[in-house]
Amino acid sequence: MATLAEQERRLLDLLTDQVHKTFVEARAAGVPAETFGDIEAIASAMVAALPTSHPYDRLAGPFYDTAGLTKWLGVSRQSVNKSIGVSTTIACKLDDGQWVYPTWQFTSARTVHPHLVTLWKALRAAADPWTCAVWLRTAQSALGDHSAVDWVTGGRPVEEPLALARADVERWSM
Repeated sequence: MATLAEQERRLLDLLTDQVHKTFVEARAAGVPAETFGDIEAIASAMVAALPTSHPYDRLAGPFYDTAGLTKWLGVSRQSVNKSIGVSTTIACKLDDGQWVYPTWQFTSARTVHPHLVTLWKALRAAADPWTCAVWLRTAQSALGDHSAVDWVTGGRPVEEPLALARADVERWSM
């Protein structure tokens, strides 16, 4: 596995080559320099495409953003919003108002694992989305040090993590 510094170097090398090629082609085509006048805006747009890191990534991620999820699922933004409203998609809101969706909730058939929806709904009765997502990804000693996500997506029955979730919900509600 490459280090972050190695990945940065590889990316910079590729970007340098591709940007240089673009400028060579632009010169050959007679493109005016003004086309590339706002270099800072171009650089900002390029950086915006890079994955970002959020403190919750290690605890509950990785995540899709709304644009990525709608593209991957082939559905509309409205469809995703509706699924959030009825708690059939696990979603957490960032400080800037953007929704993110843990990738681990989805099956290979691009559906949300039904047992995760069951656990999500139970937990949401007493906790905010971030607490619930972290709970789902945290190893539980009662599950043999597996997280609830790993437990149910590994084909084990939902009853054991659901009992744990309900016990925590009851404790949180006191």
